[in-house]
Amino acid sequence: MAHAGVDIEQTFDAERGVMAGIDAIIGTIRQAAEDDAAWPAMLEHLSDYLGVVEATLGGGIAGAAPEILAPRTDPAQIARYFSTYAPRNMLMRFMLSQSPGQLVVDEAMADFDGFVRDSFYNEWCVPQGYRRGAGLVLTTQNGWTGALMLNSRAPLETDQIARFEAILPTVQQALETNTLLRRFRGLARSSLDVLDLSGQAAILLDGRGLLLDANAGAADLLESGRLVLRQRRLGCADGAADRRLSRLLALCLSAPDHSSGGRLDIPTPQGVLSVHCAPYPGGRLFPSGRRPAVIVIITDPQQKLRRKLLALRQKFGLTAAEAELTLALVETGSRKTAAADRGVSDATARAQLTSIFDKTGVRRQTDLVRLVLESD
Repeated sequence: MAHAGVDIEQTFDAERGVMAGIDAIIGTIRQAAEDDAAWPAMLEHLSDYLGVVEATLGGGIAGAAPEILAPRTDPAQIARYFSTYAPRNMLMRFMLSQSPGQLVVDEAMADFDGFVRDSFYNEWCVPQGYRRGAGLVLTTQNGWTGALMLNSRAPLETDQIARFEAILPTVQQALETNTLLRRFRGLARSSLDVLDLSGQAAILLDGRGLLLDANAGAADLLESGRLVLRQRRLGCADGAADRRLSRLLALCLSAPDHSSGGRLDIPTPQGVLSVHCAPYPGGRLFPSGRRPAVIVIITDPQQKLRRKLLALRQKFGLTAAEAELTLALVETGSRKTAAADRGVSDATARAQLTSIFDKTGVRRQTDLVRLVLESD
């Protein structure tokens, strides 16, 4: 009876270990569904879980270059595969001839003996320890088609195949989620790019109010300090404006279906920014906790002028201080006023203006203003 009790306890321990292993790999797969960067780690975890040398995933959307993830394979070998051996991969051709989702093993091929005699097998597979293989074709409703491949040193055992088949529905769902997320991310990115082309900075925040994405105009504002990020939360240096911005963002997050958002002006040393915040249209369609929840659109009345100044800085080698003085001169028409607005002495402004004249080749303030306003 004692021996029987030990056997039962060992059996329970083994079953608990199997269940823990399944839970762990499923958790890794679900993490990859929402995070592109997590797929290589998931494939490594899958390799360890099934006891194979390498698990690879490759594919793409029709018309786009295919991607292949093989975290344990030398990138040079992957390049050799595409340049030389891909057309000779009899196993891949056999997999593609089967129905999507149908797991196939190499020895099921009609000409398995021919496969192991082929140069692809002996020159590419064997040196890496890929003596046996199994895999399947996977597709998603969003137009992605690819293959998940297991490379092993020995034929897959019944237990390995059973464990692989048990998690395949989770892999399929992860691919569906990931390709859908990529599509929506592309749409969100396009909206940011369109706003950038129209001269407006734009930022997307998630449901916690944390930064998801920003276009080039917004990145410039953050880099210059006219807007700030505190632990990925959007803010500004002016205390009163910062509190108003926080309240407006909280309103958009707490009542996305009942708030059209609002706008406020944020004073900065380089001029006032007009900021409009609103719930992101269509954000709830994203099947993810990282769905965009709020869009922040920032208009800088001086942006066009600043871009002209940037071009002049690059062309004539103006310093940042000289460019700021030039901008202030365009706005005020007075060197003394420009100096006071920037918090520098008139003597400093006079010295900077002399340097600007030398670099640009003009001799009068009116000529400098005309140069700025007429520049492309």
